[in-house]
Amino acid sequence: MEIKIPLSDPGKVRAIKERFSLDLLSATVLERRGLENPSDALWYLETDIIYQHSPLECDDVHTAIERIESAIEEEEKVLIFGDRDVDGVTGSSILYRGLKKLGLKNLSVRLPEGDEPYGMTENTVEEILASGYTLVITVDNGISAVSEIEMLEKNGVDVIVLDHHLPGEELPGAVALFDPKVLGSGYQFDGLSGCAVAAKMIWALSFSRTPLYGSECIVLHAEPRNGSIRINAVRLENLIEIDRITEEIIEGGGSMTAKEHLMDFLAVGLPVLVLDEETEKKMLRRAFGNGVDISLVDIRGKLDEMMPRYRSHSLFDLAMLSRAARYSDGDREIETLVSLFRSLSIYSYPSLSKEYDELLELVAIGTIADLMPMKNENRLIVKRGLRMLSDKPIDCLKPILGRQNLTGKRLNTRDISFYIAPVINAAGRLGHPMDAFALLTTDDPAEAEGLTENLLSMNRERQGMEENALSLIHSQAAESFERNASRFVIAGGDNIPRGLTGALASKLSKEYSVPAIVIADTGDGRVSGSMRCSDRFDAKAFLSTFQSLFDDYGGHRCAAGFSLQSENKENLLKMMESVISTLSDSETEKRELEADAKIPPEYMTTGLWRLSELLEPFGQENESLRLYIKDALITDVTPPKPGQHLLRFSLRFGTYSWPCIWWEPHDRESFKKGAHVNVLFSPDVNYWRGVAKEQLLINEMEISQSE
Repeated sequence: MEIKIPLSDPGKVRAIKERFSLDLLSATVLERRGLENPSDALWYLETDIIYQHSPLECDDVHTAIERIESAIEEEEKVLIFGDRDVDGVTGSSILYRGLKKLGLKNLSVRLPEGDEPYGMTENTVEEILASGYTLVITVDNGISAVSEIEMLEKNGVDVIVLDHHLPGEELPGAVALFDPKVLGSGYQFDGLSGCAVAAKMIWALSFSRTPLYGSECIVLHAEPRNGSIRINAVRLENLIEIDRITEEIIEGGGSMTAKEHLMDFLAVGLPVLVLDEETEKKMLRRAFGNGVDISLVDIRGKLDEMMPRYRSHSLFDLAMLSRAARYSDGDREIETLVSLFRSLSIYSYPSLSKEYDELLELVAIGTIADLMPMKNENRLIVKRGLRMLSDKPIDCLKPILGRQNLTGKRLNTRDISFYIAPVINAAGRLGHPMDAFALLTTDDPAEAEGLTENLLSMNRERQGMEENALSLIHSQAAESFERNASRFVIAGGDNIPRGLTGALASKLSKEYSVPAIVIADTGDGRVSGSMRCSDRFDAKAFLSTFQSLFDDYGGHRCAAGFSLQSENKENLLKMMESVISTLSDSETEKRELEADAKIPPEYMTTGLWRLSELLEPFGQENESLRLYIKDALITDVTPPKPGQHLLRFSLRFGTYSWPCIWWEPHDRESFKKGAHVNVLFSPDVNYWRGVAKEQLLINEMEISQSE
């Protein structure tokens, strides 16, 4: 088998290794995965909430805060309008939990039921108007509901859009719009899930109720250099950096311009925060002389109170210990001080830290289920959420974790994808998403048990329906694959439940290793469809080619959906196949085998599992660690159980022998005890009766040519 291993830049690898105190293999893999800037490493190495992007950088978030606070004060009738999938249900649950805790009393939730389409419709608008709501907050939808929102606004109903889908040419005229994908939104990362946007809104509302909201300050540090004093000052608003200055002032004289610049920066009437006031005053007197007195606010007392272990540490000492300083090219001391102030501020308020962490359990589930890219802030969000789910899950999730044998396990994205998300999703697929919402918002353990059993029953029903539907379209899919030159699969029919099109498209895409579309006739003169593909292809962009035929469409790079009138279906299929015929094989073909590194025998240790943990969470745009070894020895093969296709065996490479599992082996009779093999694998952990044990998850294997 041909294995592609990316080239690496030795100079960049060495810089990563030294800056972040990593071993050579870890630094090499990170460099090969595209780590370019120090700030990129943050998302691999950190989990602290202080590193998250702030929603308060978005102007519309402040408008949304004002409107929601008004609704709370006036006890208005408010509706959360969400979506039926996991992202929509978790997002609606997060917003509901958060708004209830903030004191919104008259709050309802509406999710598409039965065969209702995604998003707002004219019927939805009429229902909202008839019910007397004065504020509607959309979750995981709304960015494309231009006419519907216009109708609501004209009738005196305000709308706040919380979404993460790509906007069309026209934005809705909502009172506030928070969607990171909107150009100019102000948010630093456009890959958030819908539920993450909802959680960010709750965090922003919670922040607005602290003295931190609207507050400005300057964080300052002065330090001696050779014959000069270097002064760094950073201006913060809502804990967000909005300006900074660095000046080097010669002791006993120096440039008046530098002094004037610094004094102008400080002379804005804002509190100037320092660590160890007397030390900083001495430095400032050396820079400006005794005639200048700058009022300083010392945060030492707060530091000693909240972090007593650092009571005797100077800022220089703290900078040597600081992780935050590693991710910036600025001076270590000022970066450490700014990070320290943010940390002291955020952790002073449980609503911004401990209580927000509980929401991240649901955010992690929704982010994983919605196939969001596992990069940037999503890594931090999902890591924190999975850790909370593993260590201290909220009461409503304990039954589902127990029933799926996940209690006590260090959870990963695969656990969510295979055992949690499908159960939550089953309710929406069968047209009853409020059943999943009920589970995710209950605080009653007994009720959670009953609701979990209900969802598990739905999931079993959904699995049976999927198997039946897949058998109905299997031959059609095979014919489509052949007709489209092995580049694409399109299947469907009037016997396919609308709620299963996404799951079926996902199965076909994996089976044929090409993009897949499944279309269902809904029986009301309309058809709807779902598309799934790998990140080599762009589902949303592909569907945009046919937008003139759609009543509605939307989605992401790897997952998208659409609806249209039945009379346009045949025209759509012809147009799709015409476009597919122009695609190159490289756009749709199965990706060649790739490895992060080739491993020599001496590197085959438990250190590989630490590297894998560093790279987690895995998902879109961050695949599982894949390593390549040559000429390993099969020392034992476990006979398969009746009807079992997988292959279990033991492999010796280096000092140790490792248990292995290969879920979809080929030529299994060739791999016998004593065979020498070349292996592409991922480090994995098997949990059995509460005991964790390292194992190799085989991606591909062949008999070594040395045999």
